Amino acid sequence: MNEFLKEITRLWWVEVGTELQNPLSEKSIRGLRKVLKEEYDFDSEVIEYIIESAVKTPTNFHLGGDRTSGMVVGTNDTAVSAHLHTDDNEGEDVVEEEENDEKDNKQSKERPDSGDDKEKVKKDIGQNALTSYEKEKLKEIDDKLLKHKLMNPTTNNLNQVSTLLGKKKSDPKAFAIAKSWLGDQGVADDDIEKQSDNSTDDTKDTSKELKAGEPGQKDKSLKDVNTSESKVYTESESGVSDDEFTEKGLASPYENPKDALQESQLDDYFKSGKVPKKYQKVITRLMNTKNGKQSITDYMSGVGAGQLQSQAGEIITMAGMGMNDDEFNGFIDTLNNQVNKYPKGKGGVVTSDWLESVKNVRAVTNKRYDEQFGKGNWKISNSAWDVPNEFEALGNDDYNANKGFSSDMYVKLEVDGKPVLDEISLKKDTTANIYNGVVTDIDKWSPNVPPRADIKQYKKGEIERPKKYFENTKTLNYKKDILLNKNVLKDKNLKNSLAALGVISGDAKKGYKIEPKAEKILNKLSSMDVPPPIDGKRFKEVMGTGAADRFKKYSLMHATVTRANEIANGVEGKTQSSEFLNNHLGYEKGEDGKYPEGSIKRYQNDTIQFLVEDEDAKEGCLNALAEKLPMKSLLEGEEKMAIGGLSADPKTLENIFGIDNYKDFKAGLTMKEDENGDNYLVYESKEPAKSVRIAEVKCRQKGQGYASSVGLEFQIATDFGKELYDANKELYPPEPEISSKERRKLGV
Repeated sequence: MNEFLKEITRLWWVEVGTELQNPLSEKSIRGLRKVLKEEYDFDSEVIEYIIESAVKTPTNFHLGGDRTSGMVVGTNDTAVSAHLHTDDNEGEDVVEEEENDEKDNKQSKERPDSGDDKEKVKKDIGQNALTSYEKEKLKEIDDKLLKHKLMNPTTNNLNQVSTLLGKKKSDPKAFAIAKSWLGDQGVADDDIEKQSDNSTDDTKDTSKELKAGEPGQKDKSLKDVNTSESKVYTESESGVSDDEFTEKGLASPYENPKDALQESQLDDYFKSGKVPKKYQKVITRLMNTKNGKQSITDYMSGVGAGQLQSQAGEIITMAGMGMNDDEFNGFIDTLNNQVNKYPKGKGGVVTSDWLESVKNVRAVTNKRYDEQFGKGNWKISNSAWDVPNEFEALGNDDYNANKGFSSDMYVKLEVDGKPVLDEISLKKDTTANIYNGVVTDIDKWSPNVPPRADIKQYKKGEIERPKKYFENTKTLNYKKDILLNKNVLKDKNLKNSLAALGVISGDAKKGYKIEPKAEKILNKLSSMDVPPPIDGKRFKEVMGTGAADRFKKYSLMHATVTRANEIANGVEGKTQSSEFLNNHLGYEKGEDGKYPEGSIKRYQNDTIQFLVEDEDAKEGCLNALAEKLPMKSLLEGEEKMAIGGLSADPKTLENIFGIDNYKDFKAGLTMKEDENGDNYLVYESKEPAKSVRIAEVKCRQKGQGYASSVGLEFQIATDFGKELYDANKELYPPEPEISSKERRKLGV
């Protein structure tokens, strides 16, 4: 068990590096998600549940509600280790396992449905592998099930059963399994059929019924109700009592306990009733806790877990939007004073960066209202976070059917005596990543993935080339001074590889040094005389591991040091080591302007190119991006986005792109590589002549040529941020209010 956990930790470290010092950071969690998916092939629900459980770090591993899983987590374990217990043989050769992965996957896809599948679904029902968000969505159905006594008598778990019952029409096989299981528990067929007619299939694809942004598809109207007098807005209970919150023992960021914010200090800012009263308590708790392993569900109930600091920023932004100017100024000053009390290096959940963003978002949103409705013609009635009962309290009865595509908050305005709904997606600033995934996501987007962009095809070469290299190489002659030879350090590709592999560190100004850990590895590699060839068995005996990524990485270390010897000794022309490094990593482009076929750089570039060449892949990519950058919804006016003090809305986007519809936008998308080799998602048109970089695209393997997964990431491009700045300056004068850090980045 310990060895297995060490392997996960090692792979996690390979994925995120020193970021693992903060295992609950957004980057670390993304890395763990990739490892669990790429290395262990857990399905997405299990992965998200494991991560959610790990973030909370319970003393006993819970499956949700008041039930325990029966797994007691020891003092040296975590919820992850409890969940990932395995009986696999620790001595198996992982190099051979990687070769068999594709066969196993293929067999599992081709295997017909059997009784085993039924047993698996029954097991899934019992395990309740659902995220908090899904549990919240299904709570209403669960209440109905309770009335009909349709539940698992062993675990009292209703969620998976209710989901499957809702599939009577969309997935008869799944419904039959649920019906069979309930029948085994003694539930009458009439009761099952009656309940299935009332159940909702929350997992079916509703994209054809509700298309984000299309006129007439969603009802955005609000009833004329007094939101401020509703229970949602008047009740102060957060769903987590003061005693329960205290028992959690969340650390305080203050050295002096007297510095803590008192809930009463926020009384004046929540008395208007425009903001749900519970957030006075929630914000107080957020201000008084140090950022750590906790999630938003430790502060309040009825919400889904996410990145805590971002969620805290969203809550404070939402609250600030519901306040008048005097209230807001007092509110934000109070919070800033509290942040200033935090000792250096002991940051709380709420950050000064987010508080500045809150102020800037409010400023640009008010400017947008002035331009849209006319100054003095509007006023804010209420604000709400992205929570179902808050949305519905505004006057719309169906959150699931009518909410914004990716909205984080809602504002109810009164315009000409009538209620108007404004839906806003929030970003702290333009440094935000808008997609963090892996290249296997592309398989979900398109059935047309060619071999050149197929990760399975690439991986075949990634293990075969190191094997052939080790079979035909010579004994490594490692000498420390060779690696720091001036000619070696002048070779940009080789120097970068030596640094990326952890062999050398430093820079030209401070000088370079050889890393002690790398020395130990190189000494072991040097101890293997060749011939005989270095095969998997011999490698494992000497190096102490049979892991595929170590085999690949150490072959690269062997080749880079060999190549360094050649360069230091004046050996010119192609050699076995130079050919291996070029073909495996991609050092030089050929006459066709492309890196060698099969190299990681060629694979990454081909994958990026495929995303815009294939219509299905392009559509899938845009749909994935839409969660964080919903261009369709923004262009068509369903929602707006506030990126700090910059507004992305139909008017600013039309100013930038010269178009007013999603169809034209999609048609103009392409991928381009700049002079530094960085790739961008670009919008181009001839009339009007436009070329705008929207997002930087990073298809990259963090451990070049050896890491198990290849990431696919999109980040808001600096050019797009600058275009947004210019459009906001023109449409919402006099000048966008953005942070000094943002100004430096955008060059304004």
